[in-house]
Amino acid sequence: MKIIVFSDLDATLLDRETYSWNPAARGIEALRKREAALVMVTSKTFAEVKPVHEELGFDDPFVFENGGGIAFRKKTPLREHLISWEPKIDEFQREGFTVLALGTRYEALVKSLAEISVEVGAPLLGFSAMSDEEVAKATRLPVEQAAKARLRLFDEPFMLPEASPCLAAQIQAAATRRGLAVVKGGRFWHLIGHSGKEKAVSILLMGFRKRYGDVVSIGLGDSPNDFPFLQLVDIRVVLGERLIAEPVLFPSERAHRYDVAGPKGWNQAVLDILATL
Repeated sequence: MKIIVFSDLDATLLDRETYSWNPAARGIEALRKREAALVMVTSKTFAEVKPVHEELGFDDPFVFENGGGIAFRKKTPLREHLISWEPKIDEFQREGFTVLALGTRYEALVKSLAEISVEVGAPLLGFSAMSDEEVAKATRLPVEQAAKARLRLFDEPFMLPEASPCLAAQIQAAATRRGLAVVKGGRFWHLIGHSGKEKAVSILLMGFRKRYGDVVSIGLGDSPNDFPFLQLVDIRVVLGERLIAEPVLFPSERAHRYDVAGPKGWNQAVLDILATL
């Protein structure tokens, strides 16, 4: 039986403030001893995820920019199942990785966000209109890391001028008319032109099943944009405080709950689940 772990990063495997995964070291080592796969599924960019992927040392693919792309190295055991996927997915090479492109390209998203901003009559500030320093302040990232966060390919994060359900609904409707979607992350809203994290996870799950046959899948996340991909896995974990809208988005009785967000909660959840397998 092959264990597959699909994990969000911010406020899940990574600490929300320090962006460190060190408190999850025991859980990560336990996965390594079980020869489990660890697939990161995140809103972060390729440039942000690649160093984390290298630090952790797993050979598995990762999903970036909310499912806009799947990246994998030549040596990944899933490679032949991914490059032969039908219908054919656009692909390109980037820094030693093959990237499967599932989303609308960034330039088109930036243009659409500007149009939506005018249509709804509200200033929607996206990463493309922010400097590295402004993104660093908004995310609490060092400036050099904020620069990597702005290297977008398939996803435009943006901020709303106010927390208004009415405005959010208007933005979503305007995006839908353009064949796009808006998803809520931990810190930002995101304009995307694809099916979200769940499409990428479904492709990888099928690849793992073709490669290994008998698999058990575990998913960990903390925010609403994680809930759809968590629906696809066998064992679901939601970290952090319960959300008011959660009963509608994700039936809480079907998930393991851990009130501690970030790598401490992640570590405990993974160790608890592994003890039952």
